[in-house]
Amino acid sequence: MVRLNILKLAALASVIIVPLQAQAMKCPTAIRGQLDSVGEGRRAWLEFNCAGCHGNTAGGGMGPNIVGAESGDIQEAVLQGDAREGGMPSFKGCATTTDVKNIGAYLHSIGKQNEPTWLDWWNLNP
Repeated sequence: MVRLNILKLAALASVIIVPLQAQAMKCPTAIRGQLDSVGEGRRAWLEFNCAGCHGNTAGGGMGPNIVGAESGDIQEAVLQGDAREGGMPSFKGCATTTDVKNIGAYLHSIGKQNEPTWLDWWNLNP
């Protein structure tokens, strides 16, 4: 009887937990293409919650400082992630190559006059 109840709980947990895990990596849906590449990079940076690990201006936090990171490194990190170390998730299927290029443009703008600092990425023109 106890074993049957454990099996029922396990089955129920798989029905509940698997969809929650699938929803954990929802792809963003913000409006794109209204800003220059640096602005769209800032939008993607905030929308994909890069700031959650790398800090609002990419100076580091749980994740490393990536200000001025090389485009190849950005593409690899965003599209492949680094799950083997429990680090950055992959955004493959969510982030486009344009998003990756725009994030690179934003990272190269940090500390310069053209760096956007707005936070309201969901607005057409933040």
